[in-house]
Amino acid sequence: MDFYELKKSVRKAWRWIWDSDSILSWIVALFLMFIIVKFIFFPGMSLLMGTSLPLAGVESSSMDHQIVKDDYGVLNLCGRVYSKENKQYIDFNEYWEKCGDWYEERNISKDIFSKFSLKNGFKKGDVILVWGRFTPKTGDIIIFKPNQESKAPRPIIHRIVKIENGIIQTKGDHNEKQLTLSNNFYNTDETKIFKEQVIGKAIIKIPYLGWPKIWATEFFKIILS
Repeated sequence: MDFYELKKSVRKAWRWIWDSDSILSWIVALFLMFIIVKFIFFPGMSLLMGTSLPLAGVESSSMDHQIVKDDYGVLNLCGRVYSKENKQYIDFNEYWEKCGDWYEERNISKDIFSKFSLKNGFKKGDVILVWGRFTPKTGDIIIFKPNQESKAPRPIIHRIVKIENGIIQTKGDHNEKQLTLSNNFYNTDETKIFKEQVIGKAIIKIPYLGWPKIWATEFFKIILS
């Protein structure tokens, strides 16, 4: 087969995939999209962004600045519990009134925090664009691998609140306090994070884009349980 015939065959196949309404063409199209995303898009993004995880889906509310339900269905923000009647939209000033004491005790003032990247946090279901070529500093939101003792199933996305002697500490903006070996179900410690655990830092949030994956994961959990 010469080049002209090959080109003609490819065009014919392409038209069949994208113009046909047959079930088989849909299956082939989905398979091709998977191949492109898995083996071209993500490796290209990894190379461009300098990290093995260029896009991270947010699967918890630990960085949310609003009053949201926790895993037990309780409405809370920074350890304060609310009723449905008291739930309201929280702007940055109100967030600081409710959550700022923890930071101020550690010499992070409202003015300093207001200059941090993504100062208003982000929500469960958002997708985060991750940059890998950076030097960590206080205020950065980093994606990091949990400690070896942790049972956390995936990397964590929290904000740096302290760096001392090369050891990083983080905290979720929504959380009352830092995660330590003794105060969370997953046995995760964010008070002693080393450079080799850091995957990258959050630079842009894309709202809601991660919800399809969350819905699919929760659906399969129900089916398989």
